Amino acid sequence: MFRLDGEVGVSYSQIYVESDPGDYSPRMHEAFAGQNSGLCGAAVPGALFLSTGLHTGSVGFTVEVRGQAPPLDPEWEDVVEVSFYPLSDQTFLAQWAGEAFWELDLKEGLDYRVRYCAKGMDQAREGDVRLDDEPLLDRYLLQFWPAPPEPDRIVRQTSQNAARAHDWARQQPDDAFRARAIMAQRRAQLTPEGAEPSRYAESPNGTADIAVISRDADLQSVRAQLTALSSYPTALPWDWAATFVLPADARVGYLEAFLEEIGEHAFALGSVLASLGSGHDYYLAFVTPTEFEQLSRLLTAHGMSAESVRYGRWTPRASPEDIAASSAIRAWAIANGHKVSAAPGAAITWLESSEEAGPDL
Repeated sequence: MFRLDGEVGVSYSQIYVESDPGDYSPRMHEAFAGQNSGLCGAAVPGALFLSTGLHTGSVGFTVEVRGQAPPLDPEWEDVVEVSFYPLSDQTFLAQWAGEAFWELDLKEGLDYRVRYCAKGMDQAREGDVRLDDEPLLDRYLLQFWPAPPEPDRIVRQTSQNAARAHDWARQQPDDAFRARAIMAQRRAQLTPEGAEPSRYAESPNGTADIAVISRDADLQSVRAQLTALSSYPTALPWDWAATFVLPADARVGYLEAFLEEIGEHAFALGSVLASLGSGHDYYLAFVTPTEFEQLSRLLTAHGMSAESVRYGRWTPRASPEDIAASSAIRAWAIANGHKVSAAPGAAITWLESSEEAGPDL
C-alpha cells in the first residue's frame, strides 16, 4: 500500500490531483460540473479538485493507494466518492499555483475509485487562516483503489461547510454531463482483457444512450435500435429508407452506407450521429455538436475515439457519372419501390446518395 502522510498547504481552500503533464489545475466550476457532491471535483479528465474548510495555511493530509476498497472509519465527518482515470504515468498531489508537488503511486490506464474524507471543516472555515505555530484545524484522507467508473456520491455529510459545497455543485451548469455518461457507458462494455460482453448500456437515468449494432444487422433492427435511444431526434425522416438501393460497387458496404445516410439526415437537423471507437460492432449515439467535441476529447483521453457519421465516412463518394446514374436508379426505385427486393438479411432496400447529398467532410 502506498501512503503519504503529513501537512500540506492550501490556498483559497483548494488542493489538486493532476495527471495531465500538459494541463493546469481545473477551474472550480468545470471540476464540479454535473456532480452531486461538492468536495472532490472529478468532472475534468485526469484531475481532481479538492476543497478544504481552511482558506489559507496547512491542513493535515493523508493519501493512500490500496488494492481494494478500504473500510470507512467512523471518525470522518464528511465523506464523498468519485472516479478517477490517470492520463499519464505520473500523478501528483499539487498545491495551489504549483507551490509544491507529491507524486502518487497511480498507474496510467487504470480506473480508480476515490474516497475523500474530511474532519473539522466548520472549525477551519471559521478560523479561515492557520499560522505555522497554531494547532491543526482540519484533516483530510484521500484514498484510491482500482474500480470501474461510477457516478460521484455523498457517503456522509455532517458539516455545514460540506452541505454548502454540495448545494453549490448541484447548481453548476453542465454542458459535458451527457458526454461523460456516454463515455462511461462505452467504457463499461470493455473488460480489462478487451472483451465486450455487454450488448447494451444504460445511462444513469435508466435510458439507453448508445446503440450497439452488429456489422451483419438487418436494417429494420438498426432503425429500431436508433429510434429507441433517449437522444433520438424525433424529426429524423425515414421516407428515403424504402427506396435506398445499394449500387453495384463491391467497395460499398450496405450497412455503412445506410448509417451514413442516417447520419447525413441527422446532421441536417443539428444532431451528430457519433460512432464510438469499436471492434466488431458499431457503437452509435446521437449527440449535439458541442457534446460531440467533448465526447471526442474524453474518449481520446481514454485511448478511444469518436467520429461523425456522414457521407463519405466509411464508403467512397460517388463520381459525377455515378451521381447521374444513381439519380436514374432513385427515380426508378421510387416508381417501383414495392418491387425492389431486400439484400440478404435486410428488410429494407436502399440507394446510394444522389446529387442532393450534403458537402464532404
